Amino acid sequence: MNESPASISSRDVERNASPPTYDSLYGKLKAASEGSKGKVDFAKTSIGIICGSLLFLICIVISLAFPLAKIAIGSLYFYDCPAQRLIPIYLIVAGVFGTLKGIELIGQNVESRKDQSNRADENPTNPADGILNLFLLAWFICGNVWVYGLKDEWVSSPSTAGNYCNPTLFYFSFWSITLIYISFGIVCLFSCIGLIVINCVANKN
Repeated sequence: MNESPASISSRDVERNASPPTYDSLYGKLKAASEGSKGKVDFAKTSIGIICGSLLFLICIVISLAFPLAKIAIGSLYFYDCPAQRLIPIYLIVAGVFGTLKGIELIGQNVESRKDQSNRADENPTNPADGILNLFLLAWFICGNVWVYGLKDEWVSSPSTAGNYCNPTLFYFSFWSITLIYISFGIVCLFSCIGLIVINCVANKN
């Protein structure tokens, strides 16, 4: 009489499963947790690993549509906001330099993927990158002043009024700034959750 095969539980599968490969994002983060000197060093290295991942590269490529849309909207309605003539200029400049920043991030991602042996904190700092970041921050603050300062002062008609601003131009500018704050909050939240989860898993192992 043939014996029936022993049933295999999900716990047995998990126990016999191969450990995560260090070529994967989780494997790299786990290795960084084991080799880091402390929490700050682990967070620093983790950011470098995430920024060098394929997922981050895909997100950057997709997000390039955002600054390109700024250039298009600002150019299309360049003369359609006498209430605040700096708003279309803000969009065009932010779009141009935002595109340059996106291209730079793509280049850094590709370089880091070519040389996986370098740690994030061993990569040389580019002074031009710091200047570009400071300019984008300062220009973003200027955009906040110009757009939010016009929030209750503009009218959508008639177009001959001194405080007229094209609704498409204004609402695009308003929500492009607001969505940056929302996105920043979401990224911070999920980054904190991700680092906590990875750190807890690494400590258990």
